[in-house]
Amino acid sequence: MIKQTAPYHIKIPKVTDSIERPLWSIVIPTYNCADFLKQTMQSVLAQDPGKALMEIVVVDDHSTKDNPEAVVKEYGQGRVQFIRQEKNVGKVKNYEAGLRASRGSYIHQLHGDDFVYDGFYSEMERLFNESPSAGAAFCRTNYIDSKSRVTGVTGMIQDNEGIVPDILEKLYTQQYIQTPSMVVKREVYEVIGCFDRRLNCMEDWEMWIRIANNYPIAVSNKVLAAYRSHQENATNSTFKDGTALKTHQLICSLVDSYIDPNLKKNFSKIRNRKQAAFWLLSYKNSKHELSLKQKWIFVSKILKLDFTLKNVYQLIKTWE
Repeated sequence: MIKQTAPYHIKIPKVTDSIERPLWSIVIPTYNCADFLKQTMQSVLAQDPGKALMEIVVVDDHSTKDNPEAVVKEYGQGRVQFIRQEKNVGKVKNYEAGLRASRGSYIHQLHGDDFVYDGFYSEMERLFNESPSAGAAFCRTNYIDSKSRVTGVTGMIQDNEGIVPDILEKLYTQQYIQTPSMVVKREVYEVIGCFDRRLNCMEDWEMWIRIANNYPIAVSNKVLAAYRSHQENATNSTFKDGTALKTHQLICSLVDSYIDPNLKKNFSKIRNRKQAAFWLLSYKNSKHELSLKQKWIFVSKILKLDFTLKNVYQLIKTWE
């Protein structure tokens, strides 16, 4: 299943046996989001089992609008290592720096504007103990705004907790897993590499598919993570400038290059239908900020994915 795609999937080196390792590595990437970093760190520190079991690393992609190092010094309680890029390298390479710095068996990449609720780490540890074959595990996630108000929640991917037997088929058609809810064994990044360097948004979706293509993934139905959507975050900007639409097509092409041909044959139409629904919702939510040209790009994308009378009607209805 594993295909060599260097230099796009950079593999992190194994931790040498002579190094004392914690169970957990919490990697917090930041870029111009210091206003939220205090809450992010506090959500982790409230569950801190101590240095022997957990390390916490903030890796900053050369922020220009704020000072995350000052936040770490003031609120990190002496428990948080701070790494700053000498220049802006882009978020995927910044992720790599954090993953390379990690020593723990379980890696939790928690973006500097997201957070987790009490019980997250004990729940993830329980999942791995009960499903030792799992390469990764995740829980449900609240969507929150800039004021930390809950605006939505991810659904249940299955009724029972534990290994999701059809996780690859599910992820192939739709992104179900938000980054703050996902924990990955370090050995996974050692074997199949890190986030794809060709992607500048939605890189988590491709990463989770690649993991599911090689390892079982376990789920908890508890809501123990929070994903923040606000005007300044990287995801929103890519939707406005059209980058996300282009990257989406690239991700589909990359995944189709390594996925089982039978899975592609059986689920590509389902993927197109679900992705069209996703882009239609994104269009409805952002159309007031789009130019006429940008609106047309969205419309073309939606109809290319799933040309149906229902979608045509919805687009006409929401055009103005």
